Amino acid sequence: MEHKNKLAALNKEALEKLEEYMKEKGSVEQNDKIDSAKNEWQVAYNKLMETLLVLEKLEI
Repeated sequence: MEHKNKLAALNKEALEKLEEYMKEKGSVEQNDKIDSAKNEWQVAYNKLMETLLVLEKLEI
C-alpha cells in the first residue's frame, strides 16, 4: 500500500510542476500540446494503478 501512496505523491508533484510550466510559458499552441500530453500521462497513470490493484488482489 505504501508504494501506491508514493506513486500518488509523485503523480501529484508532476502535475503541479506541469501546471506551473504551462502558466510560465503561456503559449496557447504549446499549452494544447502539453495538455494533451498531460491527459495521456493521466491515462497511463490510471492504468498503472489499476494493474497494481489487480496484482495486490492476486497477492503477487
